Amino acid sequence: MTAFMPVTLRFCDNKTMLVGSVADAETALARQWPDKTAPDYLGAARLVKLAVEGTCCPRTAFEAFCKTARRQGIMVIKPRSRAHDWLDAAASP
Repeated sequence: MTAFMPVTLRFCDNKTMLVGSVADAETALARQWPDKTAPDYLGAARLVKLAVEGTCCPRTAFEAFCKTARRQGIMVIKPRSRAHDWLDAAASP
């Protein structure tokens, strides 16, 4: 089981990776990104490293990582499945 809702990334070499934890994010950051010098990439990389070391909140690091992936256009956006809609409806009073 993953720590967060997994996201799929498609890197510049056209390879994909499912990322669901800060450890996965750390591995993904070492792959081919469009711009590894972008300030948001560098900030996300710093937060992920700190989260792996235990000095940063993992959720904060993972959210920064996802934001950077979206900005760089490597996050694969999938439509919500009907199962998500069903679970949302079941959870609503």
